[in-house]
Amino acid sequence: MSAPGIGKQPRLAVPDFASVTRLPKPIKALVYLAMLAVLTVAVVGALLATVVIIGEVTGSLEIATIMSR
Repeated sequence: MSAPGIGKQPRLAVPDFASVTRLPKPIKALVYLAMLAVLTVAVVGALLATVVIIGEVTGSLEIATIMSR
């Protein structure tokens, strides 16, 4: 007796890098460009969060006053 869903293929699966390397060059470039865009957004978000945390800790940035405007 097994739980429902065990042994079934997932409907949506993220391809691994081995399958990306087999793609044609233009499509591979678009895949890598999309990955770079996602990574860039994540890094900028982490940088902004770091600036906000440091600003709150040092007292030079007050988010409460900025949000209430």
